[in-house]
Amino acid sequence: MKIARLSAILTLSILSSIGCRTMVVSTWVPSDTSQGFSTVRVLLSEATNEEKFKSSGTIEVLDANDLIIKKAYEFVSLDPTLLKAPVKITSNGDYLEYKGSRYRGIIEIKPTNGKVLIINIVNLEQYLMAVVPSEVPASWPMEALKAQAVCARTYVIREMLARKKQMYDVDTTTNTQVYLGMTKENQNTTRAVSDTQGLILLHNGAPIQSFFHSNSGGITEDPQNVWGNKVEYLKSVRSDYDKEGENYSWEEKISPAQITTSLSSLGLGEIQDIVVVNRFTTSRVNEIDIIGTKGSKRIKGTELRKLLGAVKLKSTRFGIRREDDGNFFVKGLGSGHGVGLSQWGSYAMAKENFNYREILNHYYKGIDFARMSQN
Repeated sequence: MKIARLSAILTLSILSSIGCRTMVVSTWVPSDTSQGFSTVRVLLSEATNEEKFKSSGTIEVLDANDLIIKKAYEFVSLDPTLLKAPVKITSNGDYLEYKGSRYRGIIEIKPTNGKVLIINIVNLEQYLMAVVPSEVPASWPMEALKAQAVCARTYVIREMLARKKQMYDVDTTTNTQVYLGMTKENQNTTRAVSDTQGLILLHNGAPIQSFFHSNSGGITEDPQNVWGNKVEYLKSVRSDYDKEGENYSWEEKISPAQITTSLSSLGLGEIQDIVVVNRFTTSRVNEIDIIGTKGSKRIKGTELRKLLGAVKLKSTRFGIRREDDGNFFVKGLGSGHGVGLSQWGSYAMAKENFNYREILNHYYKGIDFARMSQN
């Protein structure tokens, strides 16, 4: 039976789960079986005219035909800007070190459109072994770590499907998922990845957009209020467990000079006041008036957060006023965009003995669990 492009053909199978309990899950077979999902392409950086790579063994630089063009022990340096075609860097050691971080797999250097990209090609499950502890503390309860592992796996599969014609699938930052390499690996998070091996989340047969954030401040957000698109399985839900987490409640004091500098692109001169106009039902700011010496402008709360930065404005669930001393006082709840799984909510739910399936079903509605047929 054929369904939408990102859809899957589902066949029932039984997957053993926690303890002696079992759950029925699907097997996900992508509609385009020519695309493999065993490795992930992670953008590490854009190359400069001198890049250095280290390893615990012999390093080889290979051309497009896998012919050795350079060989060294433990250390190699090259100028990627001179390359006219891609090269691969491999090692018979346990890792390749680049800019102080150690990575599994191989590294590809690819010239493209006037740039040279440095990309780590790594096994999917090994990639997750580094991502999960890069996103949440490895000391967290196991069920929260498993929930994060399933989220992270689903997220990267969705990105791989969307970017299959591009040069890479994800980067190492919060733009996609944080990936800090082997040095972040921990036996607890490695177990969480292993115990959920191959598991992803589906909606109508397709991998979901498994967005997650640090702390919802008590209620998650509808993605339509953040990015303008409604997603059926990403509904706003209560997340009272967030109260135990970092940045559930926060305060900031921002000087007039900082505000004016951050909002200079609006062309309003010196900022005199900032006034919340209206909010969504989640209490997050929808629209806000910026008043300056050269005029005023109404912008979205999400735009203000981009301009001020996520460090100063941790979420759009905030209030702001100008104090008698001229500074702007900001008080808010939560950290991040608020869509999908709250990591600190997951942490507290796991402490209350919710398992990872219950946690994921709380934050994502109408989803199915599936095991990948290619892993």
